[in-house]
Amino acid sequence: MKIPWIFFKVMKARKYIFIALALMAASVSAEAPKENDNVFKRGLSAVREFFRGEKSDTVSVADTAVAAEPVEKKSRPQRKKEKTDYGASMTEEEELELLYNSSLERNLSFPLLGRQAENIKGYQQVQARKMVTAGLNIETMRDGEVIIATVYVEDLFLPNDTVLKPNAGKFLKPYVGYLKEKDMYRMLLAMHSDDTGSAAYTDRLTSARVLAILEWFKENAVNADYVIPYGMGFSEPLYNNNSIDNRAKNRRLEIYLVPGRLMVEKSSKGELVY
Repeated sequence: MKIPWIFFKVMKARKYIFIALALMAASVSAEAPKENDNVFKRGLSAVREFFRGEKSDTVSVADTAVAAEPVEKKSRPQRKKEKTDYGASMTEEEELELLYNSSLERNLSFPLLGRQAENIKGYQQVQARKMVTAGLNIETMRDGEVIIATVYVEDLFLPNDTVLKPNAGKFLKPYVGYLKEKDMYRMLLAMHSDDTGSAAYTDRLTSARVLAILEWFKENAVNADYVIPYGMGFSEPLYNNNSIDNRAKNRRLEIYLVPGRLMVEKSSKGELVY
Protein backbone atom coordinates (compact mmCIF):
# COMPACT_ATOMS: atom_id res chain seq x y z
CA MET A 1 0.00 0.00 0.00
CA LYS A 2 1.21 3.51 -0.85
CA ILE A 3 0.46 6.99 0.42
CA PRO A 4 -2.18 8.74 -1.74
CA TRP A 5 -0.61 11.60 -3.67
CA ILE A 6 -3.54 13.84 -2.79
CA PHE A 7 -2.07 13.92 0.71
CA PHE A 8 0.98 15.81 -0.56
CA LYS A 9 -1.18 18.07 -2.73
CA VAL A 10 -3.67 19.08 -0.04
CA MET A 11 -1.29 19.47 2.91
CA LYS A 12 0.42 22.72 1.92
CA ALA A 13 2.01 23.22 5.32
CA ARG A 14 4.83 20.83 4.51
CA LYS A 15 6.50 20.72 7.89
CA TYR A 16 3.41 18.97 9.25
CA ILE A 17 3.66 16.38 6.50
CA PHE A 18 7.17 15.44 7.44
CA ILE A 19 6.47 15.40 11.14
CA ALA A 20 3.61 13.02 10.43
CA LEU A 21 5.76 10.90 8.12
CA ALA A 22 8.57 10.70 10.66
CA LEU A 23 6.16 9.63 13.40
CA MET A 24 4.51 7.04 11.22
CA ALA A 25 7.84 5.74 9.89
CA ALA A 26 8.92 5.28 13.49
CA SER A 27 5.69 3.47 14.35
CA VAL A 28 6.21 0.83 11.67
CA SER A 29 9.89 0.28 12.33
CA ALA A 30 9.05 -2.48 14.77
CA GLU A 31 8.00 -4.65 11.82
CA ALA A 32 10.47 -7.31 10.82
CA PRO A 33 12.37 -5.82 7.87
CA LYS A 34 11.94 -7.66 4.60
CA GLU A 35 14.66 -8.20 2.05
CA ASN A 36 14.94 -5.20 -0.31
CA ASP A 37 12.13 -3.49 1.63
CA ASN A 38 12.41 0.25 2.08
CA VAL A 39 11.51 1.44 5.55
CA PHE A 40 10.47 4.86 4.31
CA LYS A 41 8.03 3.22 1.93
CA ARG A 42 6.58 1.24 4.84
CA GLY A 43 6.29 4.54 6.69
CA LEU A 44 4.35 5.98 3.76
CA SER A 45 2.02 3.00 3.83
CA ALA A 46 1.34 3.60 7.51
CA VAL A 47 0.52 7.24 6.82
CA ARG A 48 -1.93 6.17 4.15
CA GLU A 49 -3.67 3.87 6.64
CA PHE A 50 -3.72 6.72 9.16
CA PHE A 51 -5.41 9.14 6.75
CA ARG A 52 -7.87 6.54 5.46
CA GLY A 53 -9.88 6.26 9.13
CA GLU A 54 15.57 -3.11 -12.91
CA LYS A 55 17.24 -3.91 -16.03
CA SER A 56 17.66 -7.58 -17.06
CA ASP A 57 21.36 -7.59 -16.22
CA THR A 58 22.87 -6.64 -12.88
CA VAL A 59 24.76 -3.38 -12.68
CA SER A 60 27.01 -1.87 -10.03
CA VAL A 61 25.68 1.35 -8.52
CA ALA A 62 29.07 2.91 -9.24
CA ASP A 63 30.32 1.59 -12.55
CA THR A 64 32.49 4.52 -13.62
CA ALA A 65 34.78 6.86 -11.75
CA VAL A 66 34.89 10.47 -12.90
CA ALA A 67 37.98 11.10 -14.99
CA ALA A 68 38.67 14.62 -13.76
CA GLU A 69 40.41 13.23 -10.72
CA PRO A 70 41.14 9.69 -9.49
CA VAL A 71 38.19 8.46 -7.43
CA GLU A 72 38.35 5.15 -5.61
CA LYS A 73 35.84 2.80 -7.11
CA LYS A 74 33.74 1.32 -4.29
CA SER A 75 32.21 -2.13 -4.33
CA ARG A 76 28.54 -1.26 -4.17
CA PRO A 77 25.52 -3.57 -3.93
CA GLN A 78 24.24 -4.61 -7.33
CA ARG A 79 20.85 -3.39 -8.52
CA LYS A 80 18.52 -4.95 -11.09
CA LYS A 81 17.48 -3.18 -14.26
CA GLU A 82 13.81 -2.65 -14.98
CA LYS A 83 12.57 -3.51 -18.46
CA THR A 84 9.91 -0.89 -19.15
CA ASP A 85 9.85 2.90 -18.92
CA TYR A 86 7.06 4.86 -17.29
CA GLY A 87 5.64 8.35 -17.24
CA ALA A 88 5.54 9.08 -20.97
CA SER A 89 1.72 9.23 -21.08
CA MET A 90 1.18 10.36 -17.48
CA THR A 91 0.29 13.74 -16.08
CA GLU A 92 2.88 15.40 -13.86
CA GLU A 93 0.92 14.53 -10.72
CA GLU A 94 0.53 10.90 -11.75
CA GLU A 95 4.23 10.58 -12.44
CA LEU A 96 5.18 12.24 -9.15
CA GLU A 97 2.89 9.85 -7.30
CA LEU A 98 4.51 6.90 -9.02
CA LEU A 99 8.03 8.17 -8.34
CA TYR A 100 7.35 8.65 -4.63
CA ASN A 101 5.86 5.19 -4.35
CA SER A 102 8.61 3.40 -6.32
CA SER A 103 11.71 1.69 -5.01
CA LEU A 104 15.15 3.23 -5.23
CA GLU A 105 16.14 0.58 -7.78
CA ARG A 106 13.23 1.45 -10.07
CA ASN A 107 13.79 5.19 -9.85
CA LEU A 108 17.47 4.71 -10.67
CA SER A 109 16.51 2.90 -13.87
CA PHE A 110 14.36 5.62 -15.43
CA PRO A 111 13.70 7.60 -17.48
CA LEU A 112 15.12 5.75 -20.44
CA LEU A 113 17.11 8.22 -22.53
CA GLY A 114 16.81 6.65 -25.97
CA ARG A 115 18.49 8.66 -28.71
CA GLN A 116 19.49 11.34 -26.19
CA ALA A 117 21.65 8.98 -24.14
CA GLU A 118 25.05 9.97 -25.55
CA ASN A 119 24.36 13.69 -25.35
CA ILE A 120 23.06 13.43 -21.79
CA LYS A 121 26.05 11.28 -20.77
CA GLY A 122 28.33 14.01 -22.05
CA TYR A 123 26.40 16.66 -20.13
CA GLN A 124 26.44 14.58 -16.94
CA GLN A 125 30.17 13.93 -17.17
CA VAL A 126 30.82 17.67 -17.44
CA GLN A 127 28.70 18.26 -14.33
CA ALA A 128 30.46 15.45 -12.49
CA ARG A 129 33.91 16.82 -13.31
CA LYS A 130 32.88 20.22 -12.01
CA MET A 131 31.83 18.63 -8.73
CA VAL A 132 35.05 16.65 -8.43
CA THR A 133 37.03 19.83 -9.07
CA ALA A 134 35.05 21.47 -6.26
CA GLY A 135 36.24 18.73 -3.91
CA LEU A 136 33.03 16.69 -3.73
CA ASN A 137 32.97 12.90 -3.45
CA ILE A 138 31.54 11.90 -6.83
CA GLU A 139 31.01 8.74 -8.86
CA THR A 140 28.70 7.83 -11.73
CA MET A 141 26.51 4.89 -12.75
CA ARG A 142 24.47 3.80 -15.81
CA ASP A 143 27.57 4.35 -17.95
CA GLY A 144 27.79 7.97 -16.86
CA GLU A 145 24.09 8.87 -17.08
CA VAL A 146 23.58 9.18 -13.31
CA ILE A 147 25.79 11.09 -10.85
CA ILE A 148 26.31 9.83 -7.29
CA ALA A 149 27.48 12.20 -4.57
CA THR A 150 28.37 10.88 -1.12
CA VAL A 151 28.16 12.96 2.06
CA TYR A 152 29.24 11.32 5.30
CA VAL A 153 26.82 11.37 8.22
CA GLU A 154 29.42 12.87 10.57
CA ASP A 155 29.20 16.08 8.52
CA LEU A 156 25.42 16.22 8.90
CA PHE A 157 24.37 14.76 12.27
CA LEU A 158 25.67 14.16 15.76
CA PRO A 159 25.81 10.47 16.81
CA ASN A 160 22.34 8.94 17.07
CA ASP A 161 20.74 12.33 16.35
CA THR A 162 18.16 13.17 13.70
CA VAL A 163 18.48 16.97 13.80
CA LEU A 164 20.87 18.48 11.25
CA LYS A 165 23.99 20.12 12.65
CA PRO A 166 24.07 23.93 12.40
CA ASN A 167 26.75 23.73 9.69
CA ALA A 168 25.22 20.80 7.80
CA GLY A 169 23.91 23.14 5.12
CA LYS A 170 27.37 23.78 3.71
CA PHE A 171 27.63 20.09 2.79
CA LEU A 172 24.19 20.07 1.11
CA LYS A 173 24.35 23.49 -0.54
CA PRO A 174 26.49 22.32 -3.53
CA TYR A 175 23.50 20.29 -4.76
CA VAL A 176 20.80 22.98 -4.47
CA GLY A 177 21.67 24.35 -7.91
CA TYR A 178 20.53 21.11 -9.54
CA LEU A 179 16.97 21.82 -8.38
CA LYS A 180 16.49 25.16 -10.15
CA GLU A 181 14.26 23.76 -12.91
CA LYS A 182 11.40 21.36 -12.30
CA ASP A 183 12.29 17.80 -13.34
CA MET A 184 15.66 18.72 -14.80
CA TYR A 185 16.87 16.21 -12.25
CA ARG A 186 15.29 13.62 -10.00
CA MET A 187 17.31 13.79 -6.78
CA LEU A 188 17.14 10.49 -4.89
CA LEU A 189 18.35 10.63 -1.28
CA ALA A 190 19.51 7.31 0.20
CA MET A 191 20.51 7.46 3.87
CA HIS A 192 22.62 4.57 5.16
CA SER A 193 23.84 3.44 8.58
CA ASP A 194 26.36 1.03 9.97
CA ASP A 195 25.12 -2.07 11.81
CA THR A 196 25.35 -0.63 15.32
CA GLY A 197 21.96 -1.34 16.84
CA SER A 198 19.04 -3.45 15.70
CA ALA A 199 17.55 -3.38 12.21
CA ALA A 200 14.47 -1.64 13.60
CA TYR A 201 16.62 1.05 15.21
CA THR A 202 18.78 1.77 12.15
CA ASP A 203 15.70 1.74 9.90
CA ARG A 204 14.06 4.31 12.16
CA LEU A 205 17.25 6.39 12.42
CA THR A 206 17.95 6.57 8.69
CA SER A 207 14.30 7.31 7.87
CA ALA A 208 14.20 10.22 10.32
CA ARG A 209 17.53 11.56 9.06
CA VAL A 210 16.59 11.46 5.40
CA LEU A 211 13.33 13.25 6.17
CA ALA A 212 15.32 16.02 7.87
CA ILE A 213 17.45 16.36 4.73
CA LEU A 214 14.38 16.37 2.49
CA GLU A 215 12.93 19.18 4.58
CA TRP A 216 16.21 21.12 4.25
CA PHE A 217 16.03 20.90 0.45
CA LYS A 218 12.38 21.96 0.46
CA GLU A 219 13.32 25.03 2.47
CA ASN A 220 16.43 25.93 0.45
CA ALA A 221 15.87 24.81 -3.15
CA VAL A 222 13.81 26.54 -5.84
CA ASN A 223 11.88 23.35 -6.57
CA ALA A 224 12.14 20.14 -4.54
CA ASP A 225 9.14 18.24 -5.94
CA TYR A 226 11.44 15.65 -7.48
CA VAL A 227 13.54 15.03 -4.34
CA ILE A 228 12.67 11.52 -3.17
CA PRO A 229 13.91 10.10 0.18
CA TYR A 230 14.86 6.56 1.19
CA GLY A 231 15.88 5.32 4.63
CA MET A 232 18.05 2.28 3.97
CA GLY A 233 19.07 1.19 7.47
CA PHE A 234 22.23 -0.94 7.40
CA SER A 235 21.08 -3.00 4.42
CA GLU A 236 23.75 -1.82 1.93
CA PRO A 237 27.19 -1.46 3.53
CA LEU A 238 30.11 -0.54 1.30
CA TYR A 239 32.61 -2.05 3.74
CA ASN A 240 32.62 -4.71 6.43
CA ASN A 241 31.49 -3.19 9.71
CA ASN A 242 34.60 -4.49 11.46
CA SER A 243 36.38 -1.23 12.32
CA ILE A 244 35.64 2.33 13.41
CA ASP A 245 36.82 3.65 10.04
CA ASN A 246 34.69 1.23 8.02
CA ARG A 247 31.60 1.93 10.07
CA ALA A 248 32.11 5.66 9.51
CA LYS A 249 32.30 5.09 5.74
CA ASN A 250 29.07 3.08 5.82
CA ARG A 251 27.24 5.91 7.59
CA ARG A 252 26.55 8.02 4.54
CA LEU A 253 24.04 9.95 2.48
CA GLU A 254 24.06 9.09 -1.22
CA ILE A 255 22.60 11.75 -3.50
CA TYR A 256 21.68 10.36 -6.92
CA LEU A 257 21.23 12.96 -9.67
CA VAL A 258 19.09 11.20 -12.27
CA PRO A 259 18.20 12.94 -15.56
CA GLY A 260 14.62 14.16 -15.55
CA ARG A 261 12.11 14.62 -18.34
CA LEU A 262 13.12 18.25 -18.82
CA MET A 263 16.72 17.25 -19.47
CA VAL A 264 15.61 14.72 -22.08
CA GLU A 265 13.35 17.32 -23.70
CA LYS A 266 16.13 19.93 -23.78
CA SER A 267 18.53 17.43 -25.30
CA SER A 268 16.03 16.51 -28.04
CA LYS A 269 15.67 20.21 -28.94
CA GLY A 270 19.42 20.85 -28.95
CA GLU A 271 19.12 23.06 -25.86
CA LEU A 272 21.31 20.99 -23.51
CA VAL A 273 24.47 23.08 -23.65
CA TYR A 274 27.76 22.02 -22.05
